[in-house]
Amino acid sequence: MIKTNLSSILLAVLFSLTAGFISNIYSQDEPVLDSIITGNKYKITLYNDKEVIGRVAKQDSVFAYIVTETGTVRVRFEDIFSVSKNTVPKLMSAMFTLGGGILLQGGSFDDGYRDPKTPGYSMQFTALYPFSENKAIRFDMSYGRMQRERYDYYYSYGSGIYSPQKQNVNLYNVYAEFLFGDFNTKSKFSVYGIAGVGIMYIKEEGYTYTNYNSYDSTYYSYTQPDYDYTNFSMALGGGLRFKINNHIGAFAEAQYNLTTYQGFFWFFGNGYFPIRAGITYMLY
Repeated sequence: MIKTNLSSILLAVLFSLTAGFISNIYSQDEPVLDSIITGNKYKITLYNDKEVIGRVAKQDSVFAYIVTETGTVRVRFEDIFSVSKNTVPKLMSAMFTLGGGILLQGGSFDDGYRDPKTPGYSMQFTALYPFSENKAIRFDMSYGRMQRERYDYYYSYGSGIYSPQKQNVNLYNVYAEFLFGDFNTKSKFSVYGIAGVGIMYIKEEGYTYTNYNSYDSTYYSYTQPDYDYTNFSMALGGGLRFKINNHIGAFAEAQYNLTTYQGFFWFFGNGYFPIRAGITYMLY
């Protein structure tokens, strides 16, 4: 009996301390309605999940009159769910990113002759607009550049000396994307997925073959001019986002940008893998 009573007392004390601790934490951020002071600025959350952010112009026994950026809002006290002195809204209005990284190529259509490719670089600018806490649309612009060795069967066959030429390839991408993740401003860390469609403009710079044929001791040269084309493209990927302060953050993401070939998307055909990191800037 004594042990039972002692256990009950300890549980009651532990519950009281925990409840008091939690209440103290929330009381620092969400004061009770009696503590709303005319002239101060608050973020008021209603039971319908709507937020009202502004300065309290006046109040009576029924309403509080809040001056916001768009005008004065009358809020009924009984409709208020919480009040906070932290005036950052839970959903950002926009987020901009600027980043860069490496660019890899994942496939090719070279009639069986595959070119060795080295990693290039990629730069990116995006503008994101969330329309809920876990969904957003994004405008994505990027530029990439890589170098590859061109292989020419005609000039390499029977040549005493054959040196593959270097060719620069430039990629310009524009995508409209749908993102799903966590866009709540309270989140310090979030993960997101990317799915989008757009256009990829590719410019392959010209190059010149110069080969020496030991059979007749002659040189052969062949110049390939610039070649450019535009394809429909699809972007798939994901990323991580870290919040440093209310406006500045950092991100890292990877994408697979696949292009059309003869009117079709080939998931294991011609595609590029940009892996980028950079900074984010949030607007409220």
